[in-house]
Amino acid sequence: MSITDTAKYALKAVSNIHRQGALPNIFLFATARGGSTWVMEILASQPGMKYYDEPFNIRRDNVARVGLFRTWDEMMPGVDDPDLAIRYLNDLAAGAYPGMNPPPFRPYHRLMTDRIVFKIHVMEHLIGRIARECNGQVVFLMRHPIPTTLSRTMLPRLELFLTNPFFDAVIGDPARLAEIRRIGRGGTKLQQGVVSWCYQNVLALRQPDFDGLFVTYEELVLNPDRSCDLFIERLHFRDRERMRMAFGRAAANISMSAAKTASVISEADQRTRNEYLVSRWQEKVTAQDRADTNEVMALFGLDVYSGDQVLAHPRYLHFADTVHLIGQPATAGALP
Repeated sequence: MSITDTAKYALKAVSNIHRQGALPNIFLFATARGGSTWVMEILASQPGMKYYDEPFNIRRDNVARVGLFRTWDEMMPGVDDPDLAIRYLNDLAAGAYPGMNPPPFRPYHRLMTDRIVFKIHVMEHLIGRIARECNGQVVFLMRHPIPTTLSRTMLPRLELFLTNPFFDAVIGDPARLAEIRRIGRGGTKLQQGVVSWCYQNVLALRQPDFDGLFVTYEELVLNPDRSCDLFIERLHFRDRERMRMAFGRAAANISMSAAKTASVISEADQRTRNEYLVSRWQEKVTAQDRADTNEVMALFGLDVYSGDQVLAHPRYLHFADTVHLIGQPATAGALP
């Protein structure tokens, strides 16, 4: 390890003192490029909060330095060690890996903390157990599979999903499973991305074993005031003004977005900005892309999103007025 890396980890190790408070920690589960950094920072805006950003991401040097997880396969059902994953999260909460602390110069860094938000993109099959055994409250974030896929540069677990017996049993029907494998291996980049998205979200949507808060990126963006109140109430926060400011702030990883997106994010007209953020993908896909997305979603038995609509199905929305904030036709089913 270089002198620079040694100094970096030493600084992170002494930059935070955590004493767990009475409120449960928050486990934010999401698909990569689904807005999870932005939501993590919204939650981390609250007094006393710290965050662990993708503590299972083996591409990150701090995770590699811990040395517990080396391949994506080790985090798949039937191959993983669930006890190790639970112990690791509890050890993180106890401060056993101080080099995993957030960088001290990032937004919302604090010296003293008493609650943690963990941002996780893997271990979907362990969500319920993590919530129960890690003093956790789950927030499950979804974003439309088309823009999520368009934003991704790699699908590191796609083949693992396609060959995992646990997920074979979840799909169940051999004919549908064969078609999913055909598309997952030989389809377009978009089709493959939607297949990966479905695998990552199917357990929470079809077989949830946790009592958590489901939210969609689109509704959080379009309806920030009511979404802020939702987080305040359901997650037991108290600083609404600070959280509302965080809703209007771009995520720390905004540099990964296109120049036009970064420019529009600074748009003074909030509604214009918000509509652009959730709908800009539409100009990048064809009618066939939309139909392909619907086909894949149907193979998984999921109707949360459609290739023809920006917003999730109304039953996954919390506020009836969200559908009027983008011009998408309103249908029954949104929460009042």
